[in-house]
Amino acid sequence: MTAGSTRPTTGMVLHQVLALSALNFLLNDEGTIEADNPARIEVATGGPRRRSTETERVHQSRVALRRIRSNLRTFRLVVDPAWSTYLRAESAWYGECLGELRDLFVLRDMLSINGPLLVEERDLEPILTIVSRSISGAQTRVAEARGGDRHAGLVEQMNLLWDSPQFTDKAEKPAGKLMPTLVLRSWRDVRGAARTAKKQPTDQNLHKLRIRSKGLRYGCETVALVAGDPARRTTRATEVLQGKLGDLHDACASVEWLEALAEDHPELARSTEGLLVVQKATAAVARRGWKKDLKEIERRWHKWQG
Repeated sequence: MTAGSTRPTTGMVLHQVLALSALNFLLNDEGTIEADNPARIEVATGGPRRRSTETERVHQSRVALRRIRSNLRTFRLVVDPAWSTYLRAESAWYGECLGELRDLFVLRDMLSINGPLLVEERDLEPILTIVSRSISGAQTRVAEARGGDRHAGLVEQMNLLWDSPQFTDKAEKPAGKLMPTLVLRSWRDVRGAARTAKKQPTDQNLHKLRIRSKGLRYGCETVALVAGDPARRTTRATEVLQGKLGDLHDACASVEWLEALAEDHPELARSTEGLLVVQKATAAVARRGWKKDLKEIERRWHKWQG
């Protein structure tokens, strides 16, 4: 769908984005699509796909949930408020369930790459064993969540996103006119979070800025289907900032985990010293340059929206 196609309604554009995100979730979290739905199978062969590793599947499931929550929030005037609030809450719940597992996968990968360079094999092995046990526990909790009624209800909602989202009358308005105005809220959220982070650039405030930049990114990504390159350029600028602040989040999470490990297992404290130095240095690098990245977002936004 492009700016040069027949004029789509806001509901048409939003339905397309929500349906593809729901399909991405169903493929990577559930692993199946309905065999009696040829249209869904056809889209799946050329669009979202089931990833080959559990790490990638968890990541894609979380991305799908974030994109759904973000679009429901940004384009809130287009969707039924009660239904949207419920779906956003359920998506947030399950996203948090997957979040613990995802962070442990990131930690395991970091240790697998950096560990052999910084720690003797005999000292690294017990750390990796503890990580593996933590991953097993998180996998068990995710499996329990997947087997419950709450997850079954979420899957039903994903199918609803594909078939018939609950829209308001505003969904019939032209997408090219309405959708760019609705993303203004996300822009204001980024500005507010940026002001706070500039005054107090704590990791917590930078994390809040990262969350807000995600909302702007997904909103611009959706609007780009009808607004074209100006919205896409803003999307790319937000991706840069989001990626850098994401690296900061992962590094800080690793530092917290390693420090807790050293406290709970004093015999491993010496083994974690080198790993902590590297992760703290990674966090320090990620904290640099974010203001410049923010200015690029501002420049792209004002060039597009004026």
